[in-house]
Amino acid sequence: MTDFAWRNGRIVVKQTGARIPVTGEFLRDFARGASFAAEVSAISATRHARQRLGRERSQRIRISFAPAMPYPWYAIWAVSHLADLDIVRNPADADILFYFEDSEHVAALPFDAVDLPVLNGACLDIRKSMVAKTFERVFGYALHVDPRTHHGLALRKSERNGVHDGQILPCPYFPSTDGQVYQHLIDNTQDGRIYTDIRTPIVGGNLPTVYLKQRKANARFSNDNFRVVVTSASEQFSADEQRKITIFAQAMNLDFGGMDVLRDRRDGRIYIVDVNKTDMGPPTALPRHDKLVAMRALADSFRDYVTARLTAHNSA
Repeated sequence: MTDFAWRNGRIVVKQTGARIPVTGEFLRDFARGASFAAEVSAISATRHARQRLGRERSQRIRISFAPAMPYPWYAIWAVSHLADLDIVRNPADADILFYFEDSEHVAALPFDAVDLPVLNGACLDIRKSMVAKTFERVFGYALHVDPRTHHGLALRKSERNGVHDGQILPCPYFPSTDGQVYQHLIDNTQDGRIYTDIRTPIVGGNLPTVYLKQRKANARFSNDNFRVVVTSASEQFSADEQRKITIFAQAMNLDFGGMDVLRDRRDGRIYIVDVNKTDMGPPTALPRHDKLVAMRALADSFRDYVTARLTAHNSA
């Protein structure tokens, strides 16, 4: 795969610069992901075979991705297959296009305009600084802190996604490098020991499913979940919080993706700390049955949204 390189015992994702150590845990997660991808492929192939045999007759919507195709470990790959969409490589053969590029910030779409609806086509800036600005505008309270004037502990992390380099710093602190953001240190625990990220996928303004990703203190800022639980938006958020999460996603121009939401046990408020328009998933620590349930919920919502976008586009 030309998108990856091998350096010093680690897999390097060329586009993002993320370095993945090849450990026993990585190999285990890779095997789990491959098994789930095989199951999704089998479900999709069975549906397609039935259609060819005439047992089920329905028009398959054709979707294309640009400038890159998603690998099977990306959520949209499984979602598209389970939504019974036909993935085509050539946008000229598609009914709808999905802007898919693992990049936090681009000035414009990296391909020529097409006469098709483009999902995530306006989601061009998901840097953490933009997330914080948009969050404050929608929710009315701040995630960002100025390290030079803030008194107390703060969290420093990279603007880039997938780095997992969070560091706790005492402030006031005077930065010497760019490319970093500084945020309130959120106590996203119930007992002070287990840290919970509320991973919140969104599809066209809907919140079909939610994951509770739980980590121990020594893995607080990593992606090493010791337990993942499927839940729902109504169980985790108030009606007003759900409304504001939807408004936030709209302000970020996010048609499909995932958001990391933390609830601070000190003030009870939620904070959206990260947005990913090329969301990976489902989490590998999730039991197999729950993976399929969650992905089917996303797929049903995605098919409805794609159909609505196509209807609006064709009637315009």
